[in-house]
Amino acid sequence: MEEYLSLNFPMLIIINIDLLKIWYLNKMVEIYCGIEADYFLKEDHCFYKELIHPDDYGDYISHLNNLIEEEEKDIIIRLRQPDDSWAKFCFKDRIYTWNPKNNEGKKVISQVYKISTEILASKEENVCEEITEDPIPPTPYRELLKELDEAYCFIEMIFDRNENPVDFLFIETNPAFENEINLKNVCGKTMREMVPDNEDYWFEKFGNVALTGIPIRFQEYGEKLGKVWFDLYAFKVGNENSMRIAILFHNITKRKEAEKIKSLEEKEVKKRSQQLQDEFEQDSQILQTVFDTTNIAIVVFKALYGPDEEVKDFLFVRVNRVLRELYLDQDVLGKSYLEISRYGVEIGIFDAFKEVMKTGSPLEKEFYFDREGFNNWFKITARKQNNLLITTMEDITSRKMEAEKLKRAVRFKKQLVKTSPDTIVIVNLKTFKVNYINQDILKTAGMTRKRILGMTLTDILNYIHPRDRELVMDFHRKILKSSEHEVFDLEFRVKTEINNWEWFNARGKIFNRKNKDWVEEYVLLVRNITHQKETQRALLNAERLSIQGEVARTFAHELRNPLASIRMATDVIKFKIDPIQKELLGNYFEILSRSTRILNNLVTNLLNASNYSPAVLKKLDLAECINETLEMAADRIYLSGVKVLRNYRGPYYIKADKEKLKIALLNIILNASEATPPDKGIIKLTVKKFKSDFLLNISDNGHGLEKEQIDRLFDAFYTNKATGAGIGLNSVKNILEEHDAQIKVKSKPKEGTSFSIYFQDINSK
Repeated sequence: MEEYLSLNFPMLIIINIDLLKIWYLNKMVEIYCGIEADYFLKEDHCFYKELIHPDDYGDYISHLNNLIEEEEKDIIIRLRQPDDSWAKFCFKDRIYTWNPKNNEGKKVISQVYKISTEILASKEENVCEEITEDPIPPTPYRELLKELDEAYCFIEMIFDRNENPVDFLFIETNPAFENEINLKNVCGKTMREMVPDNEDYWFEKFGNVALTGIPIRFQEYGEKLGKVWFDLYAFKVGNENSMRIAILFHNITKRKEAEKIKSLEEKEVKKRSQQLQDEFEQDSQILQTVFDTTNIAIVVFKALYGPDEEVKDFLFVRVNRVLRELYLDQDVLGKSYLEISRYGVEIGIFDAFKEVMKTGSPLEKEFYFDREGFNNWFKITARKQNNLLITTMEDITSRKMEAEKLKRAVRFKKQLVKTSPDTIVIVNLKTFKVNYINQDILKTAGMTRKRILGMTLTDILNYIHPRDRELVMDFHRKILKSSEHEVFDLEFRVKTEINNWEWFNARGKIFNRKNKDWVEEYVLLVRNITHQKETQRALLNAERLSIQGEVARTFAHELRNPLASIRMATDVIKFKIDPIQKELLGNYFEILSRSTRILNNLVTNLLNASNYSPAVLKKLDLAECINETLEMAADRIYLSGVKVLRNYRGPYYIKADKEKLKIALLNIILNASEATPPDKGIIKLTVKKFKSDFLLNISDNGHGLEKEQIDRLFDAFYTNKATGAGIGLNSVKNILEEHDAQIKVKSKPKEGTSFSIYFQDINSK
């Protein structure tokens, strides 16, 4: 049999036809051609060039290149034999479709059969058809394999160039094969071609049988073969040169699943049994531990009945340490309740126990004990258990006292909240809503308790003065980042229904913290400080104006005489010069006349200003006010040769005292005209919308200011003029403060100065 197999088994060749390089060659080449397989595998030799007859080489290469997938083609080729003679072989070739990693290129798998002289003598054409596909002669043993219910297959192992088993070719199967495995029509195909990702352990086990000849019996799970279990027996077929093995196997998946279920059931039963035992032991231990270590007194009584089957007394059956301490370490076991606890009868505990035994209803009640200097509260529970009464007794005196303290504290806090002059607000940071408020904030603005409760922070911001909203948000952020003890203050304005603003002070701190990184609530104490602010402002104005008034009156009286002299000198000059000169200088005489008149009016206003009167704010067009101010400064601008650029149209409606605002703007414009070079000066006035304000910008190209000068620009009696008194810009600041207008200054030496004044747009929210 082995001799027959040695002579009739085909050569198995896998070649990379792009490189004409052998990828696998079995050892039958040694029998047929007398050259070891390693000669072509490990050395740089070409199997086809060295063994194929030169006249057949070109035809065979062309035959290989014309192969297409899923088609097997035959060709007869002459190969060199060990004695250097030529013999005809039938090459059965097809494309090898498995392409392992790092092995690019087209591959062909060939089964090469030697054509016997008997077949050559009987056939000249279609010789390959006469070659048997079954290299093993029929025997009773092989016929028996075909009839078995157990699956059978005959395979040839395929190794890579490093002699690692990587694939196998199916040679033969029996009818039971396809019933036991999810593979169809396998003969002539390799396992990798059908299941490319099949587990490596199959090839390793079968390869070891082919190399060593040692049979193996094992059970294995085939994940890639349909997730099934197999029972297999594999043994080598042929001599040592053969790499073929036979495999008997059957599918044992159902048996394995049944064993698994049975094993799981047995484990579950065992686990549950052990669990129940552990739970019983644990419960017993817990019960005993609780009984011995709890701070609550525990007693188990046995009911004692009289002839009328009524409960007459209770016998102490079991007690814990706490109960003994309550009875001053008396040994109460075996004694009756009436014998030990006479006060229990007086305050009703004994009758309550009897009721439990009679009705079966559990007891849970508090009893007050005030005998023999004791003033204690006890909580008693009792449960009936057959003929036993299980009771507990807990001293709750401290708890009662703490509860009473808590009630008093709550009452105190409620009274404090009701009588507080401040509005208390709690903000929840999970919902960003007001969670609590104790009273109205400002009814005239609609900020009532009912309306504010549940309102979001965004909605509340709509009530806040636009200039203060960013301050409010910064106040909010500071609280979120603060510690438990930090308190922050903020002053802000709230709009009333009559379009006025009232001042409020808010003090805020953390009220409730979820963790170190998350503040859940903070509390605000809000108070209306409008009257306080007005009083402070009145006091400051009184102090400031008392000083300025005295200075103003001094300056006013001192200016009267020079002004009168200028006016009289002008009249004399006009009278004495000839008519031609008078006509040429007429425009200048008019300027002198107007200027003395304006200065006289300003002196009068200065005297009036020394007697302070608050600004009366009315609706005013800012553009119109600027134009009137420029008319007042027209002569000064003309004489200085200053060019005025107006970049505004209007109307821009604000609330202002027109006369006072004109004085402030005139001061800035006249200072600008004095700061610019003669006949080269430019004053630019621009008005534009900025958020909720109108921004007036007055800029010049004058000599500019140093930083130290800017810092003191609005201080009283500060001036950088040789003949100045330092009153003008201080008055500007005071007037603008009355108008709730902000003023900012930017200046650079030799480049000019810019005044930015922000007026509230009365139409903004």
